[in-house]
Amino acid sequence: MVLTLLAGTAVDGREVIPQILRTYCIGCHNNVDREAGVSLLSSATIQEGSEHGSLLDKEDASQSRLLQVLRPDTDLMMPPEGEPQPTAREREMLRQWILQGARLSASIARPQVPKIAVQKRATTLLSSVKVSDTDVCLGGINRIVRVNTTTGGQSWEATGEYGKITRLTVSADGQWIVAACGTPGVDGQALILQANDGEVIRTLAGHSDAIYAVALDSDGKRLATAGYDRQILIHDVETQQIVKTMSGHNGSVFDLSFDPAGQVLCSASADSTIKVWDVATGQRLDTLSQPQSEQYCVAVTPDNCSIVAAGADNRIRVWSLVSLEKSAINPLRSSTFAHEQTITSLALSGDGTRLATAAEDGTLRVWSMHPFTQLTSLPQQGSLVTSLVFLNNRQLLATRLDGSWKLFSLPDSAPPSSSGSQQKVMAVLVDLKQKTNEVAEAEGNDTAAEAQQVSLPVRVTGTIDQSNEIDRDCFQFTAAAGQTLVLEIAAASNKSPLDSVVEVLDGFGDPVLRTQLQAVRDSWFTFRGKDSNTSDDFRVFYWQEMELNNFLYSDGEVVKLWHYPRGPDSGFQVYPGFGSRHTWFGTTPTAHAMLAPCYVVVPRAPSEAIIPNGLPVFPVYYRNDDDPRRQRGSDSRLFFTAPTDGIWTARVSDAREFQGPDYKYQLDIRPPSPGYSVSFEQKKIELALGTGQEIEFVADRIDGFTGPVTIEARSLPHGFSLSRPVVIQQDQFKAQAALFAEPDATQPTPEQVKEIRFLASADIAGSSVEYMLGGLEELNLTEAPKIEIHIAGESGIRTTLAEPLQLQMKPGETIRAFVRVERNGEDGIVSFGRADAGRNLPHGVFVDNIGLSGLLLPAGTNEREFFIKASPIVPPGHHQFFLKSNIDGITSFPVALEILSTSVASNEPVLAP
Repeated sequence: MVLTLLAGTAVDGREVIPQILRTYCIGCHNNVDREAGVSLLSSATIQEGSEHGSLLDKEDASQSRLLQVLRPDTDLMMPPEGEPQPTAREREMLRQWILQGARLSASIARPQVPKIAVQKRATTLLSSVKVSDTDVCLGGINRIVRVNTTTGGQSWEATGEYGKITRLTVSADGQWIVAACGTPGVDGQALILQANDGEVIRTLAGHSDAIYAVALDSDGKRLATAGYDRQILIHDVETQQIVKTMSGHNGSVFDLSFDPAGQVLCSASADSTIKVWDVATGQRLDTLSQPQSEQYCVAVTPDNCSIVAAGADNRIRVWSLVSLEKSAINPLRSSTFAHEQTITSLALSGDGTRLATAAEDGTLRVWSMHPFTQLTSLPQQGSLVTSLVFLNNRQLLATRLDGSWKLFSLPDSAPPSSSGSQQKVMAVLVDLKQKTNEVAEAEGNDTAAEAQQVSLPVRVTGTIDQSNEIDRDCFQFTAAAGQTLVLEIAAASNKSPLDSVVEVLDGFGDPVLRTQLQAVRDSWFTFRGKDSNTSDDFRVFYWQEMELNNFLYSDGEVVKLWHYPRGPDSGFQVYPGFGSRHTWFGTTPTAHAMLAPCYVVVPRAPSEAIIPNGLPVFPVYYRNDDDPRRQRGSDSRLFFTAPTDGIWTARVSDAREFQGPDYKYQLDIRPPSPGYSVSFEQKKIELALGTGQEIEFVADRIDGFTGPVTIEARSLPHGFSLSRPVVIQQDQFKAQAALFAEPDATQPTPEQVKEIRFLASADIAGSSVEYMLGGLEELNLTEAPKIEIHIAGESGIRTTLAEPLQLQMKPGETIRAFVRVERNGEDGIVSFGRADAGRNLPHGVFVDNIGLSGLLLPAGTNEREFFIKASPIVPPGHHQFFLKSNIDGITSFPVALEILSTSVASNEPVLAP
């Protein structure tokens, strides 16, 4: 194919056209990332065109869409502005190429990659696999060797143009070694080698990028591969054909594991999920979405009962594997904080009793699986551990980034239970004996009388789609009086256009009344309205007549008042006090216009006779549009408590009455599994002697768990202390603590810092549930502080670390205190916050009368009076609070606050929803 340039020069189009497309187009228009539906990898995909139609006009090549978007003077300009643009010479070559038929050779996706000489002695060993109790195979760059771990001798060495060997696995009979390799951005292959001599006998391809994971099933007939192109391929080893392609991950796939029977395949991905796949059908059986960051490792235990995974969120999670034959929720059994940094490698022993993990910081730990406890920490490695393999149940081999490997002997048993190294974790309580029934929706179920019968717990897969009328899907189930069930929809979270509504009907097909909300105060929104998310600045008329924890009703939505307005230019904060607001009684958050009416309401029982008071009564039924706790986005979630023994109907529909074949959903009806998790962000702390720094703990409450959560510090170095008690109170989501350096504290060593841990504990259903949060990354003592902060009572006694100031107050009372600052060269304004002044005060107790500027000391001043007020709703108890400044975040010493039992009557009774 000869192309003639404007100057008359002839060039070979077979070389230049692929280069032009690779330079400007292929990055966004390939078989994986088909922006606008376009792939330019081959003649066939170019002929397919785009979502806008054909790319080529062979009659008038200059009018081809492919050329039009490459012009710099159009709105369609590609590549985007700021990226390298094709020259006029290159556009002319493309025009002639289109006139000649726009043909491409098959090699466009595989540019010539320059060869880089690799010194043999520096070859990085990236992966390992056990071949026998004494032999392993090690894979590096263009090199695979079989090594005897007893003598260090090599049985054979295989070399070739493999690229980087990213993962190795071995067949169950020990006859084959499989190596994952490839060229990033180009392709990926799996090499099958004979274990006895290293001869490559097969090469399985099909990926458009390097692969990072390979797994053989138990009989060695099927090989799974995956990598950066996000595709999982199942190959027939004998025919070398791809028999299944599984798509669904939104990030690179880093690890794969078959269950021992070869029924399911588990995959770990950069999209922060573990997915479980049916190998025979390619169907996704479950997505394990509890991880908070990239997942690099996954394994199915030899007993076929559990899935183990780990990654960038520093935790090891264990799920019960129940989705072996059909889609089901695989319940989370435990989540354990395991390493300070990203977990990069994981290995199970052959008998499934032990687990080894390695992290980016070189830490290497071994765990007992039954019960899940830490057995030992092996010496920290000077180079990143790239793979782990058990030779037997008592020997562990680790390969390292510097090209070395080491064999460790392991202890025979776990340390005594009193050892501080054990970490007990159970963030979610589940009934592992209950298996979820999987049901496909059958049309003809539009009314309660026609409802499809299901047995609980159940997951229903359905579609809101009917040609001649509005589709509403009904499912009938039985429940006993007082039994609570969770009904939740997965639709928008799975990219479905369905805006779901879920509701419960009785045996006659009528809505079930949940509560009656009797208005006891009327009001309206002033100054400005509210969107459907904001939890702050609810400005309402007559706000002084309202009390914390009152329910506020407006246009079908019910919120709960969390914090008073702090002056004329502020409004109520509603629960949870930050982020997107929560709603109560299954109501849906909505926008509210300025002057829209609102009411303080009190819930009454469905059968209660209500005495009229001149204000409305709002019936609320078991119905939900968007999740009230905002955990599921726009998907529906409803807690239903059966008022009597009976048969009930769950109805699913679209809030807009839209429908279509892509309006798919999953409906789960199950018992709740209450639980929690706790996190904190302050991992690096600097503080001066005699001062403190704040650590804020945030709770994620699961399935209706509302109880208090206590946080304790473990293994703090000598001279450091944490204000206490630190309790995330009933129904609350945050608590603050101050970490103090006492006058005799010394700089802790890195080893001492790594020993620090924070432990959360709570009582759930009569059982103590503990959650290890991890610890600090850095703890450093700094120079003399710029300020020191003290709180004094009316007696003038100041706080000290050894003897905190003792304050007492009653609910509904206001007391006076003083803040004093010793300045060490810092003469500017010292601010202690506005609405959040007073850290770790119990809910309903706050710093009052602070004005628009908040609680602060003007420049050059050293003392100020302030007031602490307790709402009438505050229960008796003991607490510690402190002040946090804007000067390097320095905190005051803690103050002990006791809320006495004598109470002041609330404006109105406040009933739990």
